[in-house]
Amino acid sequence: MPNATPLRQTPSQQDLVRALIRHIQAEGMATGDRLPPIRALAEQFEVTGSAIRDAQIQLQTMGMIKILPRSGAFVRSVSLEPLVGAMTDTLDNALMQADPSLFHLLDARQLIEVECATTAARRRRIEDLLPIREALAETLAAAEPLNEDSSIDARKAHYDADMRFHLAIAELAGNPVLTTMLRSLLGLIKPHLLQIPWSAQRKELTVNAHLEIFDALHSGDVDKVRECMSDHTGMARDSLLKKMWSSQKAPK
Repeated sequence: MPNATPLRQTPSQQDLVRALIRHIQAEGMATGDRLPPIRALAEQFEVTGSAIRDAQIQLQTMGMIKILPRSGAFVRSVSLEPLVGAMTDTLDNALMQADPSLFHLLDARQLIEVECATTAARRRRIEDLLPIREALAETLAAAEPLNEDSSIDARKAHYDADMRFHLAIAELAGNPVLTTMLRSLLGLIKPHLLQIPWSAQRKELTVNAHLEIFDALHSGDVDKVRECMSDHTGMARDSLLKKMWSSQKAPK
């Protein structure tokens, strides 16, 4: 077994968790492979056996390993997908408990979406754009019947298709943590955006924005993608501000 680099000073549990993840990946371990015994890992990383045991329990919680009594620890997943999946519920709960300002949520969404879209434009291949194109077609179809009198179901149908479009772009950027965060933010913002009426002007601006974003991605124009996504996500803030201002001015 290759010697791992000992951890400097007294490592935290998170340090050990990261070290074990790097060990699994560096050793090319596959699903079902058995990790070295706790004593061997403790010597390898120059920590106590109880510290290794605690780190393995956390890895099991994350879904990366399975601990079998009297048999050892076995690799369950060699990717971080289980961790990202578990993060979704945790992030949702944390955001709701913090009672964040709606506009803080919108700011966070804009920062993540602009970064993801920019990265997607840099790394995209034409064949990678198919899921985004399909989501775009669904979004445009769902937008077609929208007007100021549209039912809540019609608005939900459009928002769900719109989420798939934006999440497909985030997935192309290749950072599952940012994609998870964006999914949570879009879910929290959804009830507010569903209340905004669909004027003919809003519909035209939204449709054109989606088309421009896709065209910029298709051409790999990083600057254009950044500009289009920034403008498009900024529309949500402007629309909500307008709605809130109108509500405050409305006679009681």
